[in-house]
Amino acid sequence: MEETRQEEKGQEEDDDSLSVLLTHVYREMSRAFAQNAGMSFSRFLILHELMHSGEISQSDLQRRIGMEGALLTRFAKQMEASGLIGRRVDPADNRYTLVSLTPTGKRVLTEMRAPRKAREFQLTRGLSKKEVEDATRAIKRILKNFAESRE
Repeated sequence: MEETRQEEKGQEEDDDSLSVLLTHVYREMSRAFAQNAGMSFSRFLILHELMHSGEISQSDLQRRIGMEGALLTRFAKQMEASGLIGRRVDPADNRYTLVSLTPTGKRVLTEMRAPRKAREFQLTRGLSKKEVEDATRAIKRILKNFAESRE
């Protein structure tokens, strides 16, 4: 009986681990994002990265957002067809495809900002400004650690 309680307690501790909790947060945010924005979170990440990086090769975009190449290619073609991004062959090396955000893609990102901020405010309800800042700083550090571990 005591052994079973310890096993259950160990399982509860595993369920509360940072990586498990972050996975749950990501899944819930992805669902809510797709529902509210009418676009998958993965597609938003593509737009967001292009907003910050400008025109880059599709392979660089793939590495930056950590998406499988075939999936990124499929998304990029669909997003190009809907006018959100532009794609062209790299004139310096025709083996590469360059991708960039279009004016329509910029407008869509801008329109998404206010609802995203409202959702973030709702999700952080009950947390102090310092707690939100601390969580943001911690998550940024975790992301930096991931990037460093891939190098």
